[in-house]
Amino acid sequence: MSATVTVPAYDPAVPDSAARVVTAHLDQLGIGQHTVRWQEGGLSYVRRDIPPGLGWCRATGRPEALWPIGADLTAEVEWFPDRDVPAGQQAEHWQTRLTAITTALEGLGYVVQRPGPRRTPEVCRSVPMLVYRLATGATADPWPEDGWDHLDLYPEYRWPAQSPGSIIERLLRDGRLGGGITYYARTLDTYQWPAYATAAAMVSWRPPAGADADAWTAAMARVRRLLTAAGYQLLCHPREWRPGIDHRPYLIAYRRDGVR
Repeated sequence: MSATVTVPAYDPAVPDSAARVVTAHLDQLGIGQHTVRWQEGGLSYVRRDIPPGLGWCRATGRPEALWPIGADLTAEVEWFPDRDVPAGQQAEHWQTRLTAITTALEGLGYVVQRPGPRRTPEVCRSVPMLVYRLATGATADPWPEDGWDHLDLYPEYRWPAQSPGSIIERLLRDGRLGGGITYYARTLDTYQWPAYATAAAMVSWRPPAGADADAWTAAMARVRRLLTAAGYQLLCHPREWRPGIDHRPYLIAYRRDGVR
């Protein structure tokens, strides 16, 4: 573990604070991006200095609506294997490194889970992980190992099939939500889908300049009514909206048709 990395204080009021904390811990553990920066000839340079055989990890934020119940800090961590490890040794490399990364993060008090369809070295270039810290007194929800077995790793939506985001955007257009408001939907990566979901998308509103928190709340209430009537289950942002701090209002819409 590196003693030169300063872990910032976690501030739940700052949207990317969780990812910053986890990034610092990854660097502290020596499993982060190993970024080296220097200046030469008046120019700034950046290089990854990754020890062989380890791969590297990157932490990013996760929408709070998708945080596990009881978590007070959550980030997505993606591990990239060492591509120089021979193909015949990649399976062992994956197993060894993922076990080591999980153990290291658990040693710092994190819960580490790997949602989504199962990944293998033959078809995947990275492994996403859910890394979170529980609030005092909370316990982790049971993890459904089969929760994503019904999904393709990389779904293809060929006509006449449509992606979950496209289906919801059509509903938004047909629903004629008023006021010149622009709603849009984006299909989530399958590792972000709730367990046993058969479709999932993030639905957002693009607020006009000067829109206040009441306008944000009203906009999302309209889309909630529309999608609930269409049979979707919803995951909503757990706090009041803060224009100027939060990036945009959103919710997660998903279905569990014929699974559970």
